[in-house]
Amino acid sequence: MPETIKMRQLYASIGKLITSSLKIEEILGGIMEEVRRFFDAENWSLMRLDPNTRELFFVIIKGIDTKAVENIRLGLGEGIAGYVAKTGESVFVPDAKTDARFTDKVDRITGFDTRSVMAVPVIFKGTIYGVIELLNRTTGARYTDDEMLILQTIADFSAIAFANEALFQQVLMMGHTDPLTGLYNRLSLNQIIAESERDEGPQRRRSDQPRFAIVVLVDLNSFKAINDTLGHREGDAALVKTATLLRSRLRTNDQVFRIGGDEFLVLIREDDPDTLMRVETRIRAEMVKTCVFTIADGYRVEFAFGIASGPMSTLRELMHRADMEMYHCKKGRERA
Repeated sequence: MPETIKMRQLYASIGKLITSSLKIEEILGGIMEEVRRFFDAENWSLMRLDPNTRELFFVIIKGIDTKAVENIRLGLGEGIAGYVAKTGESVFVPDAKTDARFTDKVDRITGFDTRSVMAVPVIFKGTIYGVIELLNRTTGARYTDDEMLILQTIADFSAIAFANEALFQQVLMMGHTDPLTGLYNRLSLNQIIAESERDEGPQRRRSDQPRFAIVVLVDLNSFKAINDTLGHREGDAALVKTATLLRSRLRTNDQVFRIGGDEFLVLIREDDPDTLMRVETRIRAEMVKTCVFTIADGYRVEFAFGIASGPMSTLRELMHRADMEMYHCKKGRERA
């Protein structure tokens, strides 16, 4: 088959992959399969750049046991892939052992013998998402400039898929979070409630989800007075500070929701009933310490709260019980 026709088919196939699915794993798997068909390499891989640690890790790798590399990470500038991720430059190294940028970390762990490397950045609008690498051309010949350009084009397609995924996740997050506080919103809570009430199917194991929950409902006292006295900007500041205080008292996997104007809900999930009781006791003490704070010019803000715990399957009932306790707490303070 003429090379130009083969190249057109390659680009057409990748274009279809990107537009046919929102599942990034399917898209990248298809793209790397096209790489296999087009290039004669012993090993080919896609490494992703972790935006938090700024390290590369393997997403897809062929020619090496996947399990052998699942814990390998390369820092920016480490190895040829790290160099490509750091600089955004494409690289072809015909003899890796003589190149100062090469690291044998992967070879030592896997037993693979890297001889030549072609690596290109997966980059879109200045954002580096990862690196595609080809190792050891089976014929032993050098890759041409045209082949380097083709691989870079494939990497550009991959970058578009990553960018689309990031945008999709951002849209999802916007739909499930409160823009003022950054907390989860009522829609997110409703989905969790529906999930908790859904009958368990035969394929779903009991251990898939924690069995118990603690619900904390929080409501600011005299929130209207804050807006009327200090203005809506300080009212917003009171909401943001409440959200910050609640999050600071919780573990990273606990969830906080803004479910109304000045109403918040904390959801803590546990699988062990003994741990559940200890956590509830701790949270109740934390709420007592947290429920009074100050904002602008020392203005005193206070919130009422209620807590209930029990099976996760009774989440709606737990919310009602916590709401009743919060109501009585609020009324008691108003009489005082």
